[in-house]
Formats: sequence, C-alpha cells, structure tokens
Amino acid sequence: MRIEVSTKGLAETRARLAGYGKQIAYAASRALNATGKAVADAMPAEMQRALDRPTPFTQRGVRVLRYANKARLETVVGFMDAQAKYMSLQIAGGIRQPGRGGLRLPAAINRNEFGNIPRGLIAQLVAVANKERKLSKVKSRRIAVSNKVELFYGDPVDQGGIKFPRGIYKRVEIGARHQLIPLIVFPVIAAKYKKRFDFPAIAERIVNRVWPAQFGAAIEQALRSAK
Repeated sequence: MRIEVSTKGLAETRARLAGYGKQIAYAASRALNATGKAVADAMPAEMQRALDRPTPFTQRGVRVLRYANKARLETVVGFMDAQAKYMSLQIAGGIRQPGRGGLRLPAAINRNEFGNIPRGLIAQLVAVANKERKLSKVKSRRIAVSNKVELFYGDPVDQGGIKFPRGIYKRVEIGARHQLIPLIVFPVIAAKYKKRFDFPAIAERIVNRVWPAQFGAAIEQALRSAK
C-alpha cells in the first residue's frame, strides 16, 4: 500500500537550488528519508488513537518502503503487504468479499485482549464438536463456555424464518427441547467498512511539521561540506 503526500514548496526549492550541484540533491534525499522515518515511527501511536485495540502486528506494519537518493528524490512510506491487505479497508473504506470459508464472526465467546478470536481456537472447537462434543475444564474456563454443554459444528437447519449460518454452536436445553447458541459463525456475506484511519492526512501533518527542520539542517551540512 502506497500513500503519496506532497511536501509544500519542494518543487520551488528544487528549482532554486538547481545550480548548487549534487550536494543539495544529497541533502534533500537525507531530509526526505529522515522525514519518512518520522512518519513511520509515529504511526503506531496514531493507530492506537484511531483504532480499537490494534494488534502489535498491525502497529509494526508501517515502514519506509523505498528510500530517496540523489537521482530519485522520493521516499515512499506505507504498510507492508500482510498488513495492507486489511488496513486498506480501514484507510479508504469499502467492501470485503468473504472467502470460501465465509467471515469469522465471534458471538458468545471470550475474545483476546485485542478483541479477536484467539489463535487456533476455531480449529480446537471444531475438533471438539466433531469428536468429544464437550470441552475440557481448562478450555471451558479459558473461553467462558460451559463444559456441560455439547458443541455443534456445521450448517444448522433454518427454523422459524431464522437463517442459521454455518458455525460453531453450543446446545442448550430449554425445557424439553434444545436450542443452538452461536459461539463463532461463518456467514458468506460481504463485510462493509467505513473509513476509520486517515493515513494520508496524518502523514501530511507529520511531514509538514518535520520536513522544514530536516531539510534546513541537511542543507547547512551540505553547504559546509562543499566549501
């Protein structure tokens, strides 16, 4: 994912200093790279402010993807490929189509500290539902699901006009009948996302704050070394 941010006055500065040779280009590249790093370094805290409990993996996703040099005065900052797959929807909004397995939506189940389904839990619950049917006491306490109820995994028969998506359910006795309570469901529907993290605006604000000082310092050093 590439985000472009224009630096105010860069084109005019290039034209004005064109006659100063390679030292100026080198100084500009250094200032661009320092500014790009400042943008990348600031993003974890910005994500914590804008998003609901972003994971450490997500916060580590912003990098300087390409550094400037004397011949190419451009620094590219953005998300690494793995994080960009889902962060693009947080930045621009849009619709995510479900894969063949559908979405993974937690219902009556404990989530981890980041609000997500704990890693490996789905496979464990499916295995229990297909074999033992009931959780062990340890797993029961961890996910807050009673070890006295049976688990069901599959696509339940729709009842009373209610469509039950494929999922992992617990069977609960209500009088003389059983009712399925969803733990995790996998509906095959598109997920809609609203724009929540304005990466371009945040990056531009940081650039406009950091760039002038970085460029000024780099120019002074370049001119001193050229004497």
